Amino acid sequence: MLPRNIAARLYCAGGLTLASLAVLSLSAVCYVKWTELVVVRVKEHAIDRAGLAADIEILLERHRRIVESAPAQPDRDVIDHNRDLSEIIAGSIQTKVQNAPDPFLQPVGAHLQDLVAHARRIFDLTASLAKDESAGAVKDYVKAADRMQDLLQLHREHSLEVAERHVTGLVARGQSLTKWFTAAAILILICVGPLALIIISDVVRRIKSITESMRRIALNDTALAVPSTHDHDEIGEMARALEVFKRNAITLLGNTQEIEKLNGWFDIALNNMARGLSMFDAERRLIVCNRRYRELYGIPDELALPGTELTRIAQHWLRDAADTEAEPQVTLDNWLSRLERNLENGQPFLETHRFKGGRTVMVNFQPLDDGGWVDVHEDITEKRLAEARINELARFDTLTSLANRHHFLEELDTSLAHANSGGTFALLWIDLDKFKAVNDTLGHPIGDALLEVVSKRLRECARGTDLVARLGGDEFAVLQRGDAIGESQARALATRLLGALATPFLISGHSISIGASIGIALAPEHGTEADDLLKNADIALYRAKTAGRGTCVFYSNEFEQTIKARRQIEVDLRRAVAAGELMLYYQPIIDLARRHVTGCEALMRWRHPVKGMIPPSEFIPLAEEIGLIGVMGEWALDQACRDASGWPAHIKVAVNLSASQFAATDLVAVTRSALVNSGLSPQRLELEVTESLLLKDNAGTLQTLSQLRDIGVAIALDDFGTGYASLSYLRSFPIDKIKIDQSFVRDLPRRGDCVAIVRAVVDLAKTLGMRTVAEGVETIEHLDQVTAAGCDEVQGYHFSRPVPAHEVVAILEGCGRRLQEAA
Repeated sequence: MLPRNIAARLYCAGGLTLASLAVLSLSAVCYVKWTELVVVRVKEHAIDRAGLAADIEILLERHRRIVESAPAQPDRDVIDHNRDLSEIIAGSIQTKVQNAPDPFLQPVGAHLQDLVAHARRIFDLTASLAKDESAGAVKDYVKAADRMQDLLQLHREHSLEVAERHVTGLVARGQSLTKWFTAAAILILICVGPLALIIISDVVRRIKSITESMRRIALNDTALAVPSTHDHDEIGEMARALEVFKRNAITLLGNTQEIEKLNGWFDIALNNMARGLSMFDAERRLIVCNRRYRELYGIPDELALPGTELTRIAQHWLRDAADTEAEPQVTLDNWLSRLERNLENGQPFLETHRFKGGRTVMVNFQPLDDGGWVDVHEDITEKRLAEARINELARFDTLTSLANRHHFLEELDTSLAHANSGGTFALLWIDLDKFKAVNDTLGHPIGDALLEVVSKRLRECARGTDLVARLGGDEFAVLQRGDAIGESQARALATRLLGALATPFLISGHSISIGASIGIALAPEHGTEADDLLKNADIALYRAKTAGRGTCVFYSNEFEQTIKARRQIEVDLRRAVAAGELMLYYQPIIDLARRHVTGCEALMRWRHPVKGMIPPSEFIPLAEEIGLIGVMGEWALDQACRDASGWPAHIKVAVNLSASQFAATDLVAVTRSALVNSGLSPQRLELEVTESLLLKDNAGTLQTLSQLRDIGVAIALDDFGTGYASLSYLRSFPIDKIKIDQSFVRDLPRRGDCVAIVRAVVDLAKTLGMRTVAEGVETIEHLDQVTAAGCDEVQGYHFSRPVPAHEVVAILEGCGRRLQEAA
């Protein structure tokens, strides 16, 4: 049995000289090693490089589609989504470039940063509605993308060229080696005779078979089977190396087909662009154009072929579609001259083409280094119409179609300029009464519908020369303009407006009554500057509100003193909160069944160092308005818990919460802190809320009240029957006690309907498992009637007025004695 090594076979055949054997063996080994090297190089430098370039081209194409379509996208959410997607794609390209071992791709990475910057600028401009600047940014982006595309194309061509060169060298090497084998065969034939001839013939046959396989693989014939792959000699190694090369060639061929497919997709994308695109060479001949370009200019197929002269295309457009009154040839000559001058500058430039029928096309020209150019054509007819509409919307309120604040201020400046030249006008500042309650009870859709009807009535009351504006929310203004506008004319208009707004509105089956307050300032009598006139009208409006609403008030210099006094009260209140001048008074709450005091309600008081006691009705609304209610309420809750901790263990403390305070603080955390700091049991704390609080955020309010109940704190519904809440809130919210408003209790002796209401509330509370407290019990008659109605607890001046904290214990003892005597 002959050995597997070919050289050993020849040696064993006996007779081949050492030189011939060395040459033959060295040639075979070198060829095998060289072949393996070629396979590795083809795999690393051809397939991987081409495949990586193809992947990057796919990502680049996706990035271009997203970014170039951005200026046409009106939806802000879609723009933000596309921005994020473009950043992800750019990141993927950057990762591939950074991880690529091929330095040829590094210029692509360098250009990528420029591409990303252009893309971000396009999205930013689009989001800010800068359409023209966005279109310009797209040009820069396209230029950067084309540079990257060219680099990738050169990279792919270079990869294929390298692969082809290695394959050609491999074939040539095989042919050269064949000659060496032939010479050696002749020598061996002479030396060893027929045996050597048989061995060499077998070797040559196998090598020729492998060479033929290599040639066919080089011709992309990858369906053949490589022979000798199962042999265990050098030729077998060559065959197995060739098999590896074949598989790599198949992969390379597949990548090439994928690239061709991508080119096909590029053609599809090109012809489905929303903009027209064309490219011309330095000879002013068409290179390529898309379908949209042909549609915009009505270009027939014969003029859309590569090589078509620009002059023929322009003549067709000027003759059949352009909106021009000049002779077509004169227009063409002028346009071509202007085009040449712009192209010579080498900078991008824009042109506008106008078509018959009113269409307008914006053309973005991008000169190329070789003397040609690329132009992008966008039909901006709809965009210009939209811009005109946007300009209109910028001056008018979208809900009511009235002038908005911006337009109003412009007209106010114009009217003031006329007034400074001897003219007069009146500014009527209007604020709707009870509008917030409509929103809270019936919802914002009903509120919006109400504003629309209000706007209609305002326009009907005004004259054609007057300007009616919505300044925001439920604030409106009227500029009453004309000859000799004075107080009588302004009052007459204000009376008409008040009458129109006082008439009930029927909105979606709801009868709504609101009314309005109007502040009036006359120009130039009450101001010659816009800020002064607006301020004075606002002061007059504030005066109208404080006067009882539903009226109109003209500005007067005396109002300044009122405003200053209010501002001084505000300053004093802030100082009082900081200096600790606020105090708590307490009023007992009596259990009628057990005939003893069960708790005290904490009532906030303010003793002004100069003005004395300030009523809560004055400083509590002010605190809510200026944002102090959260701090004041937190202090009151903490102080009440501290005071109550020194009372008898069976006495509770009730603390009022305003809706503003509820929203301004983390009430659960504040309550926990007050209980911990004072050591008061949660079961001795009762928090009183109003019906207006339940109208705010149902889910959030319910969660907070439930958490307070979980702590052990009781919840009371204060001033029941005076708000806008429905009875469903009693079922939805964790309420322990209902406090019947004193307005019902006060009229019990005189009005039977109040008796019926009190009894109905008591029966409802008992059915729902809640206790009732009658507020405002001031006489023995009040006490007898609320007792007969079945109230559980009472509170009022009949037992005690609110007292400071240090008098609570004495009051508790006095109330106890009075209850025992009454029993």
